[in-house]
Order: sequence, then C-alpha cells, then structure tokens
Amino acid sequence: MLNYTPLILTIILAYIPSFAWLTFVLSQDVHSEKATDIAKTFILGNFIAVPVILFAVWGQEILDIFMLDLPNMLKTFIFAAFIEEVLKGVFIYWFAISTSRWDEPIDTFIYASTLALGFAGIENFAYVISSSGYDFSSIQQLLILRALSSVIIHIISSFLVTYGLVFYVIYKQKLNGIMLVIGGIIFHGLWNIAIDLSNTTSSLIVLAFYLLICIPLFVGMIFTVKHLRLISVK
Repeated sequence: MLNYTPLILTIILAYIPSFAWLTFVLSQDVHSEKATDIAKTFILGNFIAVPVILFAVWGQEILDIFMLDLPNMLKTFIFAAFIEEVLKGVFIYWFAISTSRWDEPIDTFIYASTLALGFAGIENFAYVISSSGYDFSSIQQLLILRALSSVIIHIISSFLVTYGLVFYVIYKQKLNGIMLVIGGIIFHGLWNIAIDLSNTTSSLIVLAFYLLICIPLFVGMIFTVKHLRLISVK
C-alpha cells in the first residue's frame, strides 16, 4: 500500500522544475500580470493533459476502426505534438490573446510559457510515477534531466505557437503567423520522434537534436523576449 506522505512529496518534487522556470518567466514581465491570472493559466496547462490523453486513446481507436496502420513516429507526431500544441494554442487564444489580459507584447511569452509549464508539471509527475516510483534519488535525477530538456521543449514550442497566433490575429501577418505555428508543432514533433528513436537506436540522436535545434531556438527565443520587453516598455 502506498504511503501518503511520499506521494505528496513526489507531487511537490515533480512541479519544482516548472516553478523554477516560472520564476524566470515572470521575471521577464514588464508590468506584472495579476497573480490570479498566472495561477489560472498554470492550472489550465495542467488540465490540457486530460484532452491530450483522450485524443491519444480515441485516436488509436479511430485508426483501429478504419483499420489504418500508421507508422509509430507519425502517430507520435499527430497524437502528441500536434494535438497538444493545437490545444495549447486554443486555450491561450481563449484565455489571453482574445481578452484584455493580453495588453503588451511580452505577454506572448508570459502566458505561453506559464501554460506550458503547467502542462510540463503534470507530465513530470506522470513520468516520475511511471519511471521511478518513490525512489527519491531517481526522482531527482529524472527531474533535473527533464528540467533541462523536456520542460524547455514545452516552453519553446508553446512560445512559437502563441507568437504565431499573435502575428496572425493581432499583427495581421497571416503567413508569418502560420509559419510560426507550424514551426512550433514540427519542433515538438521532432523532439518526440528523437526520444522514440533514442529508445531503439542511440541517445546521440537526442543530443544532436538538442545541440543543433533546441539550443539555437532557445537562444533565439531569449533574444526575441528581450525585444518584446523593449517594445512593451514604450
């Protein structure tokens, strides 16, 4: 029988990477958002996990009904990256972009990242439970690894999709907006595929993805955030 105290501690530990990154995200804001709006956005990120799981289950059932046998990598791309980023975009548009909450350019980064970190938190908890149970040494190693990899992936992909929506809806630059949204989805999908391939071939695939794609995009995002901060001050 599971001990209640370790479960509570496991939940807390699982969310530490998200809260650590959230501290950095909020430090980039020019005019602080309401604490309640940040909390709601973070919680929404957690709830997105539910429809993502449902789509994954129902999607496979639909494929079975029509006797469609898609490659595993394509199913990973569709039922994970595509569905997840589309749902994030829908929630961000509904909760922030289409409301008075989005009132300065830097809000693109603030709300996109906060939602992504909420999702990353619940995902970290799922990984901890399935991969290491209540072994605290394993939990720490796993969460440090994910804080420097998967959590960053969530931030970047959500930022790209949200920035694309802002370009499309606010700035009326539809082509740039569509390209950014597609780019965010592809980026997330490639990461999932790299993880799958590393499980069957070599972990060097993940390292190559991280060094050649993830880090350059992360650096680009940081420079973009600095630009958004500058124009938000004006």
